[in-house]
Amino acid sequence: MSYDKIIVSENGEEFPYSESFDEDSYYYEVSIVLDDRDGELFISKWGSHIAFDDDGSWLDFKIAPNEFFPNQKELTHENILSYMGTLLDRESEGKVLSKDEVEKHYQRFLKSEQ
Repeated sequence: MSYDKIIVSENGEEFPYSESFDEDSYYYEVSIVLDDRDGELFISKWGSHIAFDDDGSWLDFKIAPNEFFPNQKELTHENILSYMGTLLDRESEGKVLSKDEVEKHYQRFLKSEQ
């Protein structure tokens, strides 16, 4: 993934990211390290997941940013950092999906779109 922006936290940690928008949501892809594992945090208004680089697994969260930041068409850097902190605090609520499970979900999604 190519990132074209950077968020800098209060302690100086940098998080490269990219963003896109459509009529339904905002979409952020943030480069992160969690438990010494590189990954990408994908955020939309409905929820988020971390896709880990090492094995293709996901840590899927049913914690919608829209609940914390309602009626926003986009998130500020402060919103994103706050949301990232919430995910870290509530990491145990995330559901681990193996690479195979992710692929099965993706194939079901493709079939539903036909």
